[in-house]
Amino acid sequence: MRKVLCLAAAVVAAVAAVPAAALTTVTSGKIIAVFGDPGDFVVQLDTNGRCGSNFFHNQRANANFREMVAVSLTAFATGKTMGFFVESCAGDRNITSHGFVQR
Repeated sequence: MRKVLCLAAAVVAAVAAVPAAALTTVTSGKIIAVFGDPGDFVVQLDTNGRCGSNFFHNQRANANFREMVAVSLTAFATGKTMGFFVESCAGDRNITSHGFVQR
């Protein structure tokens, strides 16, 4: 019985220690518009993300900022589906870490 309780306590502690990055979600859709913002590059999809809006923000401070802009503009220009990994929310804004284009 003691082993079971110790194991259960260890599982609960491990789950509680999961970093926020593990909560990253993926949202994809067609791009409606793109916006060059002073602090972010913003993409509006036809689908809402986990934060409640259909605006996806890639922050200029991200190491992959230029690549994300290039991928987003490619998807927009070719009419392809764009996918975003949403790592956090700022109000109803979806803050992205990276993305992808698919057929």
